Amino acid sequence: MLFLSELQFTNLSNIMTKSLPFSVRFVILVVICTLLTNLLFAQQKTISGRVIATEDGAGLPGVSIVVKGTNVGAITGADGTYKLAVPGEKAVLSFSFVGFATQEKTVGSSGTIDVSLESDTKQFSELVVIGSRNSSRTKLDTPAPVDVISVAKISQNMPQTELGQLLKQVAPSFNSLKIPGGDLASHVDAVQLRNQPPNQTLVLLNGKRRHSSSLLLVANNSGPSTTVDMRTIPLAAVEKVEILRDGAAAQYGSDAIAGVVNMELKKSVGVFTGMYNTGFYANAGLAKNKDIDKFGTDGKLQQFMGNYGFALGDKGGFINLTFELSQQGKTSRVPKGGYSGAVFDDSYLNNTRKDEYGQTIITNPELIASPDNASLKTDQGLQDARGLKKKDFEMINGLSKVENGTIFMNMAIPLGPMKGNEFYAFGGLNYRNTLSGCYYRFPRQQDRFLNDLYPNGFLPQLTSNISDRSLTMGVKGKAGIFDVDFSNSFGNSKFGFGMVNTMNASYGPSTPTTMRLGDNNFIQNTTNLGLTKLFENPGNGALKSVNVAFGAEMRIENYQIKAGQKESYTKGDYGTFTAPSDNYNYTKNVNKDVKSEQTIKTITGADSTVYVDLILPYKGDKVDIKGYSPNCQCFRGFAPEQETNAFRSVMAGYVDVEVDVTKRFMVEGAARYEHYSDFGGVLTGKFATRYSIVPDMFAVRGSISTGFRAPSLQELYYAQTSTGFTPGGVPFDQGYFTNNSTAAKALGIPKLKQERSTNISFGLTSQLITGLEVTADAYYIHIKDKIIQTGGFGGSVIGGNFSNIITADGIAQFFTNAADVETKGIDLVANYRTVVGRGGQMTFSLAANWNTVAFTKVYPASLNIGANNTLPTDPTLRAQYLSDIYLNRSSRGSFERGNPRQKYIASIVYTKGPLSAMIRGVYYGGVNYYSNYHETDDITSPYADYTLGARATMDLSVSYQVLKALRVSIGGDNVTNTYPTKTRTDLTDSGRFAYDNYQMGYQGAYYYARMSFQF
Repeated sequence: MLFLSELQFTNLSNIMTKSLPFSVRFVILVVICTLLTNLLFAQQKTISGRVIATEDGAGLPGVSIVVKGTNVGAITGADGTYKLAVPGEKAVLSFSFVGFATQEKTVGSSGTIDVSLESDTKQFSELVVIGSRNSSRTKLDTPAPVDVISVAKISQNMPQTELGQLLKQVAPSFNSLKIPGGDLASHVDAVQLRNQPPNQTLVLLNGKRRHSSSLLLVANNSGPSTTVDMRTIPLAAVEKVEILRDGAAAQYGSDAIAGVVNMELKKSVGVFTGMYNTGFYANAGLAKNKDIDKFGTDGKLQQFMGNYGFALGDKGGFINLTFELSQQGKTSRVPKGGYSGAVFDDSYLNNTRKDEYGQTIITNPELIASPDNASLKTDQGLQDARGLKKKDFEMINGLSKVENGTIFMNMAIPLGPMKGNEFYAFGGLNYRNTLSGCYYRFPRQQDRFLNDLYPNGFLPQLTSNISDRSLTMGVKGKAGIFDVDFSNSFGNSKFGFGMVNTMNASYGPSTPTTMRLGDNNFIQNTTNLGLTKLFENPGNGALKSVNVAFGAEMRIENYQIKAGQKESYTKGDYGTFTAPSDNYNYTKNVNKDVKSEQTIKTITGADSTVYVDLILPYKGDKVDIKGYSPNCQCFRGFAPEQETNAFRSVMAGYVDVEVDVTKRFMVEGAARYEHYSDFGGVLTGKFATRYSIVPDMFAVRGSISTGFRAPSLQELYYAQTSTGFTPGGVPFDQGYFTNNSTAAKALGIPKLKQERSTNISFGLTSQLITGLEVTADAYYIHIKDKIIQTGGFGGSVIGGNFSNIITADGIAQFFTNAADVETKGIDLVANYRTVVGRGGQMTFSLAANWNTVAFTKVYPASLNIGANNTLPTDPTLRAQYLSDIYLNRSSRGSFERGNPRQKYIASIVYTKGPLSAMIRGVYYGGVNYYSNYHETDDITSPYADYTLGARATMDLSVSYQVLKALRVSIGGDNVTNTYPTKTRTDLTDSGRFAYDNYQMGYQGAYYYARMSFQF
């Protein structure tokens, strides 16, 4: 199935990845998809009408209308109207909406069917797919907390246009913080639950495991992690999202330690829904930020998405298609006044630099032309003479520029006359181009500067060409007494990395300035077989019901790293001198300022450094005089020694039994055995229960479970080198090394092992009055052997064999099982809907999360320290110094205190006829920033830490149904224009940075306008 699924995409992928412009490629995809679906279109009858509430006659938006016994359906618009293509006059329509009694209507000969729904508090909760394998459970009936978010409904009133960002604003424990800056993490949207790393959350699509991105996030507040990229799933394709906030590894698989996110795709037919969004960031709102440089407007968005479904045949088959095309500009936020450090140094200003042959390099021709102009010998004077401004040296310190195009499909075809038998398929194609900036390279940085190419320095920019492909196919039906679901899901994520406006200084002027850095590729194929059966009143009524589910799963994963072009990872010979004869005295013959360093013994026996003439013993001997930096600037290309092609297989079997002992009391037990080809087998389990103290009004629930997560292939095999900078702007090479690398063995870094977890939760559910539902759940998560990213070990600092592998000014980082981590918290969710006046509806929502995260036990490794180390000699200081590196003080601080310990979300939505308005406030508790750097060069001085105070933001939107087919919305995200606490001055690198990326991020207010279509 893996080969067949991949083959179906191969030809199209080859076409689409050629040199056609992005917009042209996307239009081709849309046209192909439309032509294919028109071929499948069948004759059908169109029904329209309006759904109202009986009590006040107001139109009900968001009502689900389904052709009974099929997957064909639609939802009502803002005024309660709908249109639906049905198989024929005998079709039965089911009208359902949360809080109202379901009604059924036979189509008959009429083309119009109007329905009046009556309020029913027992119908207030929606059916859920996750948290229980009993298909009749609602979100209040489950033994674990489940949030059900109607994306199709609320997206019309939300400023957010991406699925992950929308969910962050409505779910208390969900987070999807965009990463700004030059790191690759800014190129994907991650998923987080309960402040756990993204790889602790299992993501499902239509109940099937979704593949992760090939990218390993190393700049993540909760530790290094892989993630499902939420940006690959278009908002317009999703009907609803279910978020299970509980450990579920025994039910769904080893990733589900923090919980599960399931996205249900749309099934509607006969109705086109489209949306055009435009927006921008601006330093304007209820307050203006006076601490940052003016930027006018940036991050401009242009987005168009559409969804349409076709009926297939007259038995309820359908195919629902979604497309999205968007382009968003970059953003950048720097402190007021911008960069305040040096651009040119004295050697540049005074033309005193020499090449390897001793010839003067003219870097300041203006001074030669005007030797009496003293200002040209100053940094600011030369900038003025060249018309340079501080803004010319800024980084792209914000969100990346993104071009995004997606097609998604969801379909089902009934098989035979038996109800429920069907073939189904869903999947999509996503193509995305991104551009982000790195640190500016200044002329004063002589080892990474070429005057011939960039006389004023340059800003390297990192690009990624991302392609994501997925396809799930399966059949559902009956096998004896059991409902059977057999499926195969294929997913592929590929990142092609590149750099523009860059160079490899060691190649000199012949260096390429645009480079291909290599590829990361991840393939996942999952084959799943599940069987379920609900036994009603077994044992002659001794029990109310027993739901039995069991099945098996096989998953194959493949992770690849492919090398980039040669110039991106090698050192050239530019700046190297070759001896023309034996015993050649370079100092005497070429450059008297170049000496050779030697260590000699003094009379007392102590070592002393002296400088003598540089002599090359033999003709043809080479010496690197200039020391130009090798590799592509900013991000070294993947080298052949970093290439990998790693495979893993996972076999699993599970059983899940739910027993409704009585109408008020239920228990659930689940067990799962998984065997990893590289980590062996493990058995996980879960026990859950729920008791209704007052039927349909008040209940308690709880669960306890165990979990297991093997390190991802990315964590095991990712290796890369890039350039880092200290807070003072000093560059250094930092490398990520695998745990089986020579560097890891020399230092004594142990091999990675699996994480194990224990989850405990206890909660209350309440539905005391009509329209009000409240849930409160406390949780405890303990993770043993948590994988973290170490700090940077310097070669010269550690000494020994390690110093022969890592350059003197470079550092090495690793992933290691360094600690046990404990998370405690409480989630509160309350929703209340009521009628206001005649025809008006008001919905109040409150969600809150309180949490703490702490390292409860650490496992320091026994490191191999060389005798020639430069560590502190004091034993206490030495131990603390090594501990702060191994446990990575900054990463540990981000994990423990980098996410708010309190988060509150409150919203009010008002609808009346064609008008809808929304106001939402989000409160983020304070966080702490822990630095790896001290306030001074003295390691006994305090660390450069600081506290970011609590912040609150407000979203506003107003929409109006201008025409039957057109709705217009305007509004803003963070209209309070709230920013985090400013970064410490000594951490800004002379005014390059204004903020660290915590809480709601630091982009400020965003304003949008939207047109929504439905016809």
